[in-house]
Amino acid sequence: MSGEVNWFELAVDDTAKATAFFGGVLGWQTAPFQEGVDYHLVTNGAAGAIASKDSVTPNSRVYFSVDDLDASLAKVGELGGKPGDATPIPGFGRYAHCVDDQGTAFSLFQQS
Repeated sequence: MSGEVNWFELAVDDTAKATAFFGGVLGWQTAPFQEGVDYHLVTNGAAGAIASKDSVTPNSRVYFSVDDLDASLAKVGELGGKPGDATPIPGFGRYAHCVDDQGTAFSLFQQS
């Protein structure tokens, strides 16, 4: 459904500490995504990941579902934000990193 949070990435300094912390607070269980990448998928609960700031993403980010990525990117620009470039994820859809009219980073995702 359009507008719902469908993915998040928590960018942290120490993924071992963060997975233990959020496991304790929220009951999250995690699993490594790919060997050699400090990125851990949450395997229960909310759809997302805990990632090292150094290996994958420098900032935490939330992804919102949209029905039409191109139309949503155009609307971001019309409303004074900065639309990002659409990037495909083969077999899943497309996403774009954006910034709102106040400088807040967020991402949009359209499922295939």
